[in-house]
Amino acid sequence: MDIDNSMLQWSQTVYGVAHSLHLANSIKLGNLTALIESLSAAEQWNQSDLGFTSSLPTKEFKDGSINLNGKDHGEVFGILSENIVKILFVNLAVLADECLDQLIAEAGTTPPNYLTSKAEWVKSRIDDKYVWAANGMLELCALRNAVVHNGGTINKSVIDILEKAGVGDAKLGHEVSLSFGDLFRYRRALRTVIGELQKLKQNG
Repeated sequence: MDIDNSMLQWSQTVYGVAHSLHLANSIKLGNLTALIESLSAAEQWNQSDLGFTSSLPTKEFKDGSINLNGKDHGEVFGILSENIVKILFVNLAVLADECLDQLIAEAGTTPPNYLTSKAEWVKSRIDDKYVWAANGMLELCALRNAVVHNGGTINKSVIDILEKAGVGDAKLGHEVSLSFGDLFRYRRALRTVIGELQKLKQNG
């Protein structure tokens, strides 16, 4: 895995998606009656090469079968942007897991199985002035667990992880809302952790 290239690709994707959403919102999502035409076009953007013959049949969209629900474009856009941020956030957690797995292995240690344990390993070895970034990895894991496993709300296991990051004010049952700003902040934390682990490797 080329860690720097993977981070660059993720960042470029976020920038492109944010720009595209801004343009879409500026024209009130455009002509929503052309939604099926847009989806059909999207199917042609990338070549599918799964490496096997899928058992799933190809099926065309039917007129009236697809809708974006909401009373107006603003409501539709709000739901759309919120869900896209969640997807990108979970993807950042996956990327963090892969990066830390590789860097811990390169440091001569068998990587733990879970992102939380990897973040704790990083926190125990990183320079004190960058502990904020290691704590950010723990927060990332906690928020990812809330989104993926608990319907986006904070439960006891999420609070337990946050306490390892020094967070003492998380509220049980709070419904998490993520922003593009959060994506940029947690990306910075991961980038910092990667840089510090690469230094540790270079310094032996």
